[in-house]
Amino acid sequence: MAENLASRTLLSGSGFREVGRRERYGHIDGVWSDVILFERRSARTGGPGLLTRSCEA
Repeated sequence: MAENLASRTLLSGSGFREVGRRERYGHIDGVWSDVILFERRSARTGGPGLLTRSCEA
């Protein structure tokens, strides 16, 4: 949930980055909340940026 600053701080400190937000997606005790989406890229398949290995067809 967007309001959970402790969780967001922990994820950011562990190498995850915020990539999106779903508005009014989570529902707890009658209150709708935004949900933050995080991702962490694998250093083996591309690291923090774009993919560095090519895919073979």
